[in-house]
Amino acid sequence: MAIYHLSVSNVSRASGSKATATLSYISGRRVHDERRGETYDYGRKERVLRVGTLLPEGAPAEYADPAVLFNAVELHETGRTARPAKKIVVALPREFTPRQRVQALEEYIRENLNADGYAATYAIHDDGRGNNPHAHILVANRQIDPATGGWARLKQRMEYVLDERGERVPLIDPETGRQKTDKRGRRQWKRTSVSLNPLDRKAKLKALRESWANTCNARLDETA
Repeated sequence: MAIYHLSVSNVSRASGSKATATLSYISGRRVHDERRGETYDYGRKERVLRVGTLLPEGAPAEYADPAVLFNAVELHETGRTARPAKKIVVALPREFTPRQRVQALEEYIRENLNADGYAATYAIHDDGRGNNPHAHILVANRQIDPATGGWARLKQRMEYVLDERGERVPLIDPETGRQKTDKRGRRQWKRTSVSLNPLDRKAKLKALRESWANTCNARLDETA
């Protein structure tokens, strides 16, 4: 019986993780990090059944090599708190043949990631004995501009900070303990910069989950 699973996590420099190291772990390959001058090799090759990279329109051809792709995004993201990639982990139905697993996974990546400008590398794993089939999808956390082939600029916007009741949080003057006002006497509220990267939005993450369920269910109907 097929069991659904999909999880999304950040590859975050602030937590010590790196896209190149994550690539080595999921692919079972040696990967050299050009930014840090380190080489990663986590082994576990016997658990890796297949590795593939799918690119969006306009991506440089050399990004078909995942080491080139994820070194490029690591070198582009310069901030100490940068999140150069995201990792999506999905369970692969045991009812699928190896061919169906690849087809389902690549269809999902093309329709949900490549179509929005994201490049991704996937690795299909099991436990080394044919059990627990699953896949890791490593996604460069910045879109590729199809016109230039370069990394797209991430847009930001300011939003109000909301409390647990969904109400705006006042901006307090530490000297008076009162809510700040501007020159016209208008009350001031806390605001924060929010990324407009689709992969950081709840709606996109929800859509990713629903799409994987639909992709698997369509093929499970074929095997019934």
